[in-house]
Amino acid sequence: MGAITQSSHYGAAGRTRDEVVLVLEAQELVHQLQRERGLTAGLLGGDQSFRSRVDSQRKASDQARAALDRQLAGNSPGVGAVREALAQLGSLATVRGEADSGSVGRAEALAFYTRAITALTDAAFHGGTELEDRQLTDGLATLRKLGDGAEAAALERGTLNGILATGSFSDRDYRTFITLLGTKGDALAEVPRTATAAQSHALDAVLRNQSAVAVARMEQQVLTAHDAKKLPVAPADWWQPATALVDGLHQVQIRVADDTSARADQLRSDALRQLLMEAILALLAIAGAAVLALAATRSILRPLHALTEEAHRIADLALPQAVARVREAQRQADPAELAEGFTGSALAARGDEIANVAGALDRVADTALRLAVDQAVLQRTSTESLANLGRRNQELVSRQLGFLSALERTEDDPGTLANLFELDHLATRMRRNAESLLVLAGERSPRRWADPVPMGDVLRSALGEVDDYRRVLLRHTTPALLDGGAVSEVAHLLAELIENALAASSPETDVEIYAQEHGADYMIAVVDHGGGLSEAELATANRRLSGQESFLVGRTQLLGHYVAGRLAVGLGARVWLAPSPMAGVTASVLLPGRLLSGQADLAAVR
Repeated sequence: MGAITQSSHYGAAGRTRDEVVLVLEAQELVHQLQRERGLTAGLLGGDQSFRSRVDSQRKASDQARAALDRQLAGNSPGVGAVREALAQLGSLATVRGEADSGSVGRAEALAFYTRAITALTDAAFHGGTELEDRQLTDGLATLRKLGDGAEAAALERGTLNGILATGSFSDRDYRTFITLLGTKGDALAEVPRTATAAQSHALDAVLRNQSAVAVARMEQQVLTAHDAKKLPVAPADWWQPATALVDGLHQVQIRVADDTSARADQLRSDALRQLLMEAILALLAIAGAAVLALAATRSILRPLHALTEEAHRIADLALPQAVARVREAQRQADPAELAEGFTGSALAARGDEIANVAGALDRVADTALRLAVDQAVLQRTSTESLANLGRRNQELVSRQLGFLSALERTEDDPGTLANLFELDHLATRMRRNAESLLVLAGERSPRRWADPVPMGDVLRSALGEVDDYRRVLLRHTTPALLDGGAVSEVAHLLAELIENALAASSPETDVEIYAQEHGADYMIAVVDHGGGLSEAELATANRRLSGQESFLVGRTQLLGHYVAGRLAVGLGARVWLAPSPMAGVTASVLLPGRLLSGQADLAAVR
């Protein structure tokens, strides 16, 4: 809070100093306008000797206005109010022109200048000070009272100058003159109440000098002869000492402004010094707190770092090693033996909160290890069960296919032979399902061909393993030979994709297959014309087809994606789905060139 207070004092002192500078600039313009007002009154009173003085004084007023405008370009307090007050001078050029032509009255001209001067003075002193400092407050009050006294003296100078140029008092002029004398006396009498001794002495020196004495003497003379037809004082005689008096009062104003500005600078320096001291103390306190915090942090971070290392060891070594033991162990191995524990945390003996955390981490680690081993055992058991079931089904289906082939060779009846072919087709599909179990279990198809097989035969083999194969059209096939060791797996992969395409299409639409060379590789595209898949569904399907997701956590209705993905990974091929140009989905298979035989082999097959 102390720093905030000193920062506020520092800013307030700076703003007060800027305000004093603005007041001084405004009072300089007021001083020049006061002189222009008095000379204009003498000229309008009929004394043409003021003609040249008026012209030169107008230039001085314009220069003071330009200096004030430069000051207003900043962001000092009270700038807005002073700008508004300057609007009173908007018709200054008009009044000057009318004064030159004599089309404006002396009283009207005096009233114009007085309104502008009063508005400018009020605006300059509008802000006050934000600081509770008696010397600063008194300085601003003294400056304002001196301004009021100087304005009264300047207005008396201009008013009487016009009266003397006319030669005599009118009733209105006399009352105005008497009022100005009282206003001047009251304003200057108020100055010593807030002024310093030096400032009061400077004011007394101005009020007691030769010019002030001359002004007082001529005031008494015109008061004594107020009803005379010709006043005994000449305008030129009056103007010089009256101007010297006003100038003297203005110099006292400048001195008071300098003193006030110096006080604001002193307060600003004091606030800055105090602010720096508090900032240093705050920095020392922060440094001490930082040292204590660092010590406390180290006492906590070291055991936490040790706990982190133990957690990484469990996650990176213990759990993976336990899962690896399960995978490498014999089927008869006891899972409890495989899940052998590990040494507990050395931090458990500290006897503090860190020890409680270490003990909890040990319990979590033991539980996670047991769960990981149980999960690995379950996965191994599930995989072995799938493989066993797949091999048994495959053996039975192979015997069934052999039996059906024997029946087909001895049957002559067309109807019975067609039924046997249908049974053969169903058995072929059953064999694919059995091989799918082996694929999911991580085993390869036992069927192998010794020689390369034409790609067209591979595609027809895939069609023989799907239902409703009559809806599949081979649109274009570039001749190529596929390595015999990959024929069954490629046919199986294509059968899974074709069957998915048939399921996604309506019974009235066909599924099209395009196969051609793709650089050194071979591209096969299966195109359906169904309803298609959303972007999210395509992303999910492509993740399964890439082999990145286990079939144990997926939807059982989509095992074909997992089978195709496993087959693609084993072949080193790439499989993905994308929207078809018109409607539906296109499944693409990119077979690596190493699975293809050369052109010489292709010519030999032909």
